[in-house]
Amino acid sequence: MTSGCNTSFKVIYKAMPVPDQPAEQEKGAMVPPVMPTSNGDRPEAETTSSILASVKEQELQFERLTRELEAERQIVATQLERCKLGSDAGSMSSIR
Repeated sequence: MTSGCNTSFKVIYKAMPVPDQPAEQEKGAMVPPVMPTSNGDRPEAETTSSILASVKEQELQFERLTRELEAERQIVATQLERCKLGSDAGSMSSIR
């Protein structure tokens, strides 16, 4: 017996919004790491602060993505639980 749970899950999952992409200002805040040049065009302290700023931005992005992933995991877990409950209720009614 097919409960149709699989189909409804696909429909629900496809309807989920795509996570927000970083805003333009967020993209601009990411500073690519710069290696010190051999001719000393850029002071070492400036290079270090650029790398630190980049790492901090990446940490913020990682935290945001982690939160979004956890929220999505909870949604999927809830949908799966509903699916299981619906499937159990359907099998119980067919026994009677």
